Amino acid sequence: MLLKCSIGHHLEQQLSKTDKPDLSLFTMEKYEAITKYKTAYYTFQMPVGLALLMSGIDDPETHRQAKNILLEMGEFFQIQDDFLDCFGDPAVIGKDGCDIQEGKCTWLAVVALQRATLEQRQIMEEHYGSSKPEDVARIKDLYE
Repeated sequence: MLLKCSIGHHLEQQLSKTDKPDLSLFTMEKYEAITKYKTAYYTFQMPVGLALLMSGIDDPETHRQAKNILLEMGEFFQIQDDFLDCFGDPAVIGKDGCDIQEGKCTWLAVVALQRATLEQRQIMEEHYGSSKPEDVARIKDLYE
C-alpha cells in the first residue's frame, strides 16, 4: 500500500506547480490515476479487502468485484473533496481550501479545461496556481 500511495503522490507532484502549472498535463486519465493511487486504494479498497479476508471471504471473484466498486468510490470521494476544497465552508470542513493556489490537478480544473472556450482557457492559464485572492475568485467564477 505504501508503494501505491507513493505512486499517487509522485503522479501528483509531477503535475504540481513549480512556478505555474502546465495545464496541458491536466487530463482526466491523469486525474483518475492520481486519485486511484493516492486515495482510493488505501482509503477504500485496502480496508474492505482486509475485512473480507478477516471474515473468511477469500473468493477471488468477490475480491475483484469489491475492488472495482471500491476504487470507483475512492474516485468519487476525491471528487467530493476537490469540490469541498473549493466551495466548502471552512468552518464546516475544518480547513481552508488551497488547491487552486497550489495549482493542483483537481476534478474541477480538469473538467473546466475540457469544457473551456479559448478565452476561458486563457483565464485558467493566467490565474490558476496563484495565491492572489482576486485570481482565486476568478477561477471560482470560471468553475461556476
